[in-house]
Amino acid sequence: MKDMQAGKVGEYLVCADLILQGYTAFLAEEGLHYDVVVDVHGKLYRIQVKTTRTFRATPQRKKYTPSYLFHARRCGNGGRHSYSNLDIDVMAFVALDSKLIAYLPIESVKQTLYFRTKQFKYSGTKSGIYMEDYKEFKDAIN
Repeated sequence: MKDMQAGKVGEYLVCADLILQGYTAFLAEEGLHYDVVVDVHGKLYRIQVKTTRTFRATPQRKKYTPSYLFHARRCGNGGRHSYSNLDIDVMAFVALDSKLIAYLPIESVKQTLYFRTKQFKYSGTKSGIYMEDYKEFKDAIN
């Protein structure tokens, strides 16, 4: 699957997930800073979708630690530009292999994010951010 195809799959999964959560959601036109628009009681939220195919090893860890890597703020041709808080409201992160989706408000998003899943939880620690903890869109807009 090519990068563009994986990105499209992620956008469709986010739309389907939002509709299943009870929202009205639709894909945005190409060339905009956001990929999906969702209507929440008459207010429109712009969502940028970032998609990855599978997990990889988290860098700087002695022990193999799988996580999903997202270059969250990169945009444009070759990732030379960054999204600002004025461009989008929420970011959706999609892991295609597990079909997990995490929603975060743009204010909480750093340049690069490493998400783990409960399946890959560190033994004995609670550190890290887990995709399952951010699956509700309503939490990203409140």
